[in-house]
Amino acid sequence: MINNKIDKHGSKLVWQDAITALCAVCSILLIFWLVKFGAYGIDFTDESFYLLWIDDPYSYSWPASQFGFIYHPIYSLLGGDVVALRRFNILTTFVLAWALCIIFISNLAPSTKKNRIYNLTVSAGLATSALILFDSWLSTPNYNSLNLQALLVTAIGLVLANKTVQRSSVIGWVLIGIGGWLAFMSKPTTAAALGFGVLIYLVIARKCSIQMIALSVGCAFTLLFLSAFLFDGSVVGFVERFQMGTEFSMLQEGGYSTFEMLRIDRFYLDKKLQIAAILVFLTLVIALYCSWVGRLFLASLISVAFFGITALLTLGQIHQAAGFGHFQGLLIFSVVGSIAIFTFFIRPNGFKAISRSQWALAVLFLIFPYIYAFGTNGNYWSQGSWAAIFWLLAGLTLLSPIMHERVSWMLFLSIALAVQAVTATLIQSGFENPYRQPQPLRLNSSTIELGPEKSPIILSDSYATYISSAVSVADKAGFKPNTPVIDLTGQSPGIVFAIGAESIGQAWLIGGYPGSIRFTEAALANTSCERISTAWILYEPEGPRSISANVMQSFGSEFAEDYKKVGSWKVADGAGGYQTRPLQELYKPIEPKEIMKNCQMLRQVE
Repeated sequence: MINNKIDKHGSKLVWQDAITALCAVCSILLIFWLVKFGAYGIDFTDESFYLLWIDDPYSYSWPASQFGFIYHPIYSLLGGDVVALRRFNILTTFVLAWALCIIFISNLAPSTKKNRIYNLTVSAGLATSALILFDSWLSTPNYNSLNLQALLVTAIGLVLANKTVQRSSVIGWVLIGIGGWLAFMSKPTTAAALGFGVLIYLVIARKCSIQMIALSVGCAFTLLFLSAFLFDGSVVGFVERFQMGTEFSMLQEGGYSTFEMLRIDRFYLDKKLQIAAILVFLTLVIALYCSWVGRLFLASLISVAFFGITALLTLGQIHQAAGFGHFQGLLIFSVVGSIAIFTFFIRPNGFKAISRSQWALAVLFLIFPYIYAFGTNGNYWSQGSWAAIFWLLAGLTLLSPIMHERVSWMLFLSIALAVQAVTATLIQSGFENPYRQPQPLRLNSSTIELGPEKSPIILSDSYATYISSAVSVADKAGFKPNTPVIDLTGQSPGIVFAIGAESIGQAWLIGGYPGSIRFTEAALANTSCERISTAWILYEPEGPRSISANVMQSFGSEFAEDYKKVGSWKVADGAGGYQTRPLQELYKPIEPKEIMKNCQMLRQVE
């Protein structure tokens, strides 16, 4: 009898260890997959704007987001290597998510601390859900990535923090302050919503401590004061930057007003997404039930199937993207739903055993994706799904009652493998349909040196030709690195970065909005006449988002008379999201002193 029990226990451990190994392999495959493709592709609009901002954040005096200042030191330490910067972003996001999952699972069921290998492996598997951030393949650090990293830091702090003055609690409160500061530096609207949400959570969870809250707030404000002096030389200058950034955002008329931000968007689930969600939901529910009742063969079989999906995708054996549509990130709810249904089926009254603080944290995590998206002009459900890890953690809270009864690592492993399969599927869509790029990343074959530090990056032939043509024209015309450029194409900061220029007025003078001309005129009005006078002009006469050359009159210049065309090149099809684009032209100022004189005279009159 005893021998039978030992055999069953030994058999269970064999299955469990085998699935643990598969989960660890999936995490490694996913990380290496993303790191590998960190050297592939470039978007000439948003992603190039991020690079210009990070490359020289001190050149721009009024953007509302300060992510450029946060990432600039890292960019400098990496020698201006774009690929290394992307890989840093990927690994940082994963490591923060991993740390959060380790702490969260330990808090959910303290007995899990005894099995460190299982905890680390399961946590890594769950943490891969944070990589959904890259499902459109914008891997260069930006305000969205900093925003998610800020929420991850804050979440770690929230799990650790309590009323007591213990080391872990103090660390937690400090991390809440750091997370709030990072959120403010990435997106002030998120920081405001985060502060409100955290305060409500602390009250409901009964974690309020004047001493500890003062520590957290003091930490955040200390970092803000240091940022003010480092970035702007004074608090007044720092405040003026944000005020100006807000005013300029309104000029674009791009959907950033307070009324437009306070909304609840709708979502639509593509038919393929509905089918995939149902399949994941049903198979995971079966796996969880089998894991709980001891039918490990079937549970393991389903887990192996999830492993197979991840392995085939990451090893390049499946090339066709799932194509789940604009709201594909909501697929993670199939995992959350399966956890909820399983828990209710096993312990109908178990939810009563979940503590007040756990419920409060679960609810806060449920709204974290909304807090993450708050303030964007995009759909909140689509944007919020980049922070889908918090929906997942909220769902895991429901396992607390049964985990206190009996820790089942097979439950966690099944969930982790399902999460990895979902994550790999969503990332695959980004690799096969990268944002505003003409072809799947795997088909890129032309290596080109990009930017001031000549970072080697692998592009499509058409994109490589586009960049090399622009660089060639600039070189032949005697263009020097760091020369100012006014980009009137409305959507080509990538070319400005490629030729090593300094975009003046703003890292990206965005065209295509009702207020784009007023936005550009205001940006140039806040630029010195000295810099304007030496600036070259990048122009796209018939471009779909071009900014009228008449804006040059706002600083006393006549485009046709004061500038000489030095060359042109064909824009690559697909650049900026348009299938066909006309030529772009580069112009050089003929008499910089005359331009500066006219600019100064006009401003004196005004």
